[in-house]
Amino acid sequence: MPPTPLLTAEPETMQAVGGLQVQTGLPLTPPGSSIVACGQSNDEQHETKLQKWWDHAIAKHMDLPDGYRDVHVLMVKWEDSIDQLNVRPEVDALASIFKDVFLFDVREVQLGPKKSQHQLDKEIASWVFDKDSVDGLLIVYYAGHGVYDEKTKALEICPDNLGTYQNVSWTRSEKPFIETVQADVFLIMDCCYASDMLRNVAEVGRTFEMLAASHIGQTTCQPGPNSFTNSLIKHLKELAGELTRPYFTTLDIHQRMQRERDEPPAFWRRLSGSDRHIRLRKLKPKHERPAEDETDRLQYSRFLHLGFALKSEEFDKSHIEILTRKLPKLFERAKIPVVDIRWLGCRKVSSSRLREVVEMYMVKSRGDLSAVSPTTGRKRAADEADLGPGGRTSHKRGRVSLVQDSSVDAEE
Repeated sequence: MPPTPLLTAEPETMQAVGGLQVQTGLPLTPPGSSIVACGQSNDEQHETKLQKWWDHAIAKHMDLPDGYRDVHVLMVKWEDSIDQLNVRPEVDALASIFKDVFLFDVREVQLGPKKSQHQLDKEIASWVFDKDSVDGLLIVYYAGHGVYDEKTKALEICPDNLGTYQNVSWTRSEKPFIETVQADVFLIMDCCYASDMLRNVAEVGRTFEMLAASHIGQTTCQPGPNSFTNSLIKHLKELAGELTRPYFTTLDIHQRMQRERDEPPAFWRRLSGSDRHIRLRKLKPKHERPAEDETDRLQYSRFLHLGFALKSEEFDKSHIEILTRKLPKLFERAKIPVVDIRWLGCRKVSSSRLREVVEMYMVKSRGDLSAVSPTTGRKRAADEADLGPGGRTSHKRGRVSLVQDSSVDAEE
């Protein structure tokens, strides 16, 4: 069995919390961001099934669309003339999968050499204005160089690793996805140091997940047969072709990629307060989808958070069927119009308590997480971080030397 995620530290700064260890010498991952491990325990696998059962049942009993009405994809790259990595073939191949297989709406943005920051800010704002909806999904993909600025704790993107052009702050440009949009968001980052931009965000009733080619403080492969994007394309094709399931989740993508890759991707939950995973499937042709005015009823003014402390660990599909049938009627009798009842998670107390202890320790210490592969427990030593002048992490893309650590096992 593969090791659990191990957060390692230099000997003089290492502190143990519930079997995990926290480190303070690598790029900051602010406390409060929920960490999603690659390998799932039996309880986590059960919870994923519970979410699927709940979503299907509540859609049936409340006459809701079972899934997203629309999925919009924004693909961000640099103009071909200045793109050192030549990501064009992979971007085109992935865009084709999204557009032709899944029937997603795809828009491409090519950043130029001048006013690149303003261009990216403008393009994202315009796209969000046009495409955001409460019943939709926004997928954002970036391919290119990435550099972590240790001083500002921000991820920056750039067309080359020579410093020819001004870097663009992705951390600044992505704010609408965290702060203002109504849709769920799936961010896919094929660049170095993608995981180094995690930050605290407010708790809301939607989902924002990120699949990153690199873990904290690490680089990733250049475009080619072994690249992150090629692996993503392969597994999207496979999942789309499996007729045994009506949809698959972002977690399914991640688990398949991490099983085959020497450098498995990182999977992060960017908004706290929800353990939901984003569901993906082929959309129906536009003329067969619900009319846009029919989705207006999904607009809501308040989001009510309730926590149910269950005495027994037993909770299954039969319980979900009863709750999803009776809860809407209960709100109706109370004269409280409700447009949806969303699944936000059902964790065992021990699991949530461990996470709370770790996050509380991180708040206290303001420590940084080391770069760890949750699938293999491999860590990247501090002297491999390749910090450049001025505290800025180098943005070379390539393989890194890793150390195997298998001191703790986790159940699949």
